[in-house]
Amino acid sequence: MGLFSRFKKSTPTTDDEVRADDEFTDDEELVTQDADIDTEAADRADDDADVDEDESDDVTDSDDDLDEEEALLEKSAPFDRSEKGPFDISEEYPEHDRLDLGALKVPVVDGMQVRLDTDDDSERVLAVTLIHDGGGIQLQAFATPRSEGLWNTVRGQLAESVTKQGGESTELHTSLGKELAIEVPAKTESGRPGKRSMRFAGIDGPRWFVRAVFSGKAVTDDEVRAELSALFRGVVVDRGAEAMAPRELIALTAPQVDQDKTEEKDEDELNPFERGPEITEVR
Repeated sequence: MGLFSRFKKSTPTTDDEVRADDEFTDDEELVTQDADIDTEAADRADDDADVDEDESDDVTDSDDDLDEEEALLEKSAPFDRSEKGPFDISEEYPEHDRLDLGALKVPVVDGMQVRLDTDDDSERVLAVTLIHDGGGIQLQAFATPRSEGLWNTVRGQLAESVTKQGGESTELHTSLGKELAIEVPAKTESGRPGKRSMRFAGIDGPRWFVRAVFSGKAVTDDEVRAELSALFRGVVVDRGAEAMAPRELIALTAPQVDQDKTEEKDEDELNPFERGPEITEVR
């Protein structure tokens, strides 16, 4: 199971022998009896100018294509990412109660549920979903080159995929940077046709990219969304030093629960009515 599929970028080919015959004029119509040589010379100069203009257009088109590709590969992140997160493990970050999932250290708050999405065959943890106050945010981490980002490219691919499914997408500018709000056809619990709404956000960091998917009340309720966005900004990413292919999913690790320490706790110290973070593993 993966978010990305390999694709090749195709650069438009240019014809080095571009010729627009209808732009050239007949010499006999332009030549006069008094200035045959001057007219022919001027005509040749005009022809050369037309060819130079065509070649210049080809170069301009090629430059535009390169600029567009370079723009897609630029990193996309809030301007204050290094100060407000998500943070790289090598950066300074504020203290917070975080659940260590290996590549992602995610903040936890009281009453929050943590769901781990795993692959049935490999048992790898592919994503983590934080659920709070009726809203959810799913997080996945991917490897990227040091100088390139993924979100600009992925955002375009998501919008194209939504359109093919008969849905609609809108690009938004928020505190997380550029987001994609989507609506796709879906069936309601009663089986009737309906729509499913989600919001995608992505942040490029040093050699990593984290994709977030907001769902539930996090799409419709500004307060719930703000709380989950704050959790997203508090994530610490530990990509590791090993070599990884660009776009490769960085698998997470399930947290280790120390059963011995739990059993040693006196039951009188436990408050049965106090609700803390919960972890649900989904296969």
